[in-house]
Formats: sequence, C-alpha cells, structure tokens
Amino acid sequence: MKQIPIKSSVAESTEKIKASLHEKGFTLFSDIDHQANAKSVGLEMPASRLLIIGNPVAGTKLMQKDITASFDLPLRIAIVEQENQNVLIHQTTEDFATSYQLENHPVLEKTEALFNTLAEELS
Repeated sequence: MKQIPIKSSVAESTEKIKASLHEKGFTLFSDIDHQANAKSVGLEMPASRLLIIGNPVAGTKLMQKDITASFDLPLRIAIVEQENQNVLIHQTTEDFATSYQLENHPVLEKTEALFNTLAEELS
C-alpha cells in the first residue's frame, strides 16, 4: 500500500478525485463514507472515504491473465484522516504483481500512472 499526504479535506479530495475519474472515463462503482456509517450506529471515527473504481477493459485484461485478481478488482482508493493528516491510500503495482501473476503487465503501469496523477492533482 502507498500512503500519500494530501492538503485538502477528505470530503474535498473525494469530490476532486471523483470528477477527475469521470473525466478520465472511469466508472465509480461505490463511494463509501465510513465516518457517516459509524455515526449512523452511534460511533465516531475520523473522516474516511473509500472509492471503488474501475475500467472494465483494463480490469478484464488483468483478470484474463490471472482470474484471482478479481478478488482485488475493481480498484479501491481510500481518502482518510489519520494522525491529524489527510492521506490518499492505494495499492501499488508491486502489490498486484506480488499477489497475482501480473508482473510487468501494461495495465498495471497505467494504473500506477493514474494513482500518481490523482495524487498530483490533490497537491
């Protein structure tokens, strides 16, 4: 996992990422607000959002190479407040290559570039 400090709030960062992904042609499958879910049952936690995103063409290519990758697809991006800092968290190309038979897969290179671009857009 890679953790990248970001400057804007969790809510603002989430909206920026969602807009950027939409512009790039990605599908947003889910936006989970963990803080709101905790509050709904009377518990407290710092701001935490999980975006489940994907691109069916790219995901299919990975699963064609190793179907067990379907366990971690679609992709997930977490935007969280931890230790008084906001952080973007995502799996790395190494995480996928280690877990699945996907070493040097071109889709993973594009995925890593996407995550880097999103982090830059939040700087």
